[in-house]
Amino acid sequence: MSLDVQWSTDLVTYFNPTYWGLPADLPYDAWEKEVDADPRRFFDRMLDGAAAAGLRGVELAPAPGGWVNALRAYGSAAAFRHQLQQRGLTLSSSYVLPVLLKSALDADDPLSRRRAEHLLHEDTAHHVQFLREVGCATLVTSTIPRAAFSEIEGVEASSEEFDGPTDPDLMGRVADQFDRLGAVAAREGVHVAIHTDAYSLASRTTDIDELMAQTDPSRVKLCIDAGHIALDGGDPLAVIQAHSRRAPVLHWKDCASHLPPHTLSGPPMVRHDVMIRYFRVMGGGEGIVDWHQWVKILRENGWSGWGVAEIDMSTDPQGEIMAGIDYYNRELSTT
Repeated sequence: MSLDVQWSTDLVTYFNPTYWGLPADLPYDAWEKEVDADPRRFFDRMLDGAAAAGLRGVELAPAPGGWVNALRAYGSAAAFRHQLQQRGLTLSSSYVLPVLLKSALDADDPLSRRRAEHLLHEDTAHHVQFLREVGCATLVTSTIPRAAFSEIEGVEASSEEFDGPTDPDLMGRVADQFDRLGAVAAREGVHVAIHTDAYSLASRTTDIDELMAQTDPSRVKLCIDAGHIALDGGDPLAVIQAHSRRAPVLHWKDCASHLPPHTLSGPPMVRHDVMIRYFRVMGGGEGIVDWHQWVKILRENGWSGWGVAEIDMSTDPQGEIMAGIDYYNRELSTT
């Protein structure tokens, strides 16, 4: 029996500058400015590409491929939905970076925290109103790192801090913030799904177990990313075994090997550029995720939902999206 999986991709798959005829070494902030200057041109081509790849949906990405620029590109949520429908697409989910969430958690006095939470909830309210109008039920976001990275390139962080137990008080505050976000999203019929970012408080099995235990299952879900969990040295199979029933969206990508977090250093996009070198297309023969077992567990758990076939900033987005789905169809659909 085949899984009930609908295929989507995160628009970050289309973020490689070379795909747009831009220099390969274009800094990320310069790439953002290119898209910001004419978001319609970029969104049209990304949506056309997703349709041409035979996908059922797309996941909005972090800026510049997020909901704000989708709104700027087409003028309204209804107009964006029309553009999707014209191509036979649906919005599977919409990702936002946890910048405002981190500000609320980092606030060191009650007044600063209330202000940060107000901004977080206001931004979330606008986002989920957009999603309701587009017909999407899932807002995806991440949580904070398990420990602090070194901002100086070449200087390693503390492996002990990354690998040590999580502070129960911190985990409780994180769970409380997600429950609050879930309540804001629920007003528009949307739920929040926590993406299992490598090195975050939602990547390792024990952390995910604890976070799920402390949050409302009707409002707070998971977006399980096999590649990110494996990159952090975790077990994606254990995570889907325990939590796939709470995961409306799964990211189906692989990685070449574990990359210890403390060895990453420098500003966030410098670290990100290193991380994405380890990600691999599902079924490409260079990854470490056991996809046959992944599918077997999902089938046993009765999972159904969105499968996001994505590779951050792919140099060949169309080819890699279709290669992953073709592997699923050939090797996994009847596993």
